[in-house]
Amino acid sequence: MSSQEKKSIYDTHEREYPVSSPTQQPTRLQHLMRQLRNDTREAAETVQARGQLVVQHWIMLEQHIARVVRNTVPSGEKLAPGILYVGVAALAGPIFTRKRNFAVRWTSPLLFGAAAAAYWLPGTAQVVLRNVWARYGDPTTIDRVAEMWSEVRQKRREAVRSVQEGVQELRMSLQEGREFGKKKTGEAVSVAVAAAKEEAEAVATKVQAQTQKASEAVTKVLDQIPAAAKDEKPKKSLPLGFKDSAE
Repeated sequence: MSSQEKKSIYDTHEREYPVSSPTQQPTRLQHLMRQLRNDTREAAETVQARGQLVVQHWIMLEQHIARVVRNTVPSGEKLAPGILYVGVAALAGPIFTRKRNFAVRWTSPLLFGAAAAAYWLPGTAQVVLRNVWARYGDPTTIDRVAEMWSEVRQKRREAVRSVQEGVQELRMSLQEGREFGKKKTGEAVSVAVAAAKEEAEAVATKVQAQTQKASEAVTKVLDQIPAAAKDEKPKKSLPLGFKDSAE
């Protein structure tokens, strides 16, 4: 048993495969497989081209949206979370007007959203309104409205600052043990006294000038009267039949 040669696990014999002649026609199955392979490859190329086209359109849409947002939102103003508040206000419009007629219900989202945008996104709302009005209206009206809105905001800031100053003054007066507003009253009185003094000096200067002009006019009138007329005295009348010795 040991003297016998061990058989190899590999096939050492050469195999002969049948060779098809060039003139042999492909079978129907081969033709169908070839056609299926070609159709599959064409479908894959078409899907890939369509997918690439969709990706390109999506990239162009993203670039367009980014450009519109960059041109609409001014620098220094954040779009989030103000846009969320505007959306919530627009959705809350029909809820508050559910018992109104259809016209109010349909216009309430626009009105509520515009009011929320004017409060939370004033710069963006102004740009949008300017673009809409530039196409359908007069742009100068937007400038006037913007100036009025700026004045209103300035007045509001001044009112808040005055209230804060009043609260601070009240706290200081309570800490120092003095009457509230005494300091401001003293300053107001000093300012009023200074203004009254300036007004009195102006009136005195004006009266002095008028008096000087009147005295100059009187002097001119007196200078025009002859001196002889000033010194001449009325003569006494003599009795009838007598004559003056000087004659």
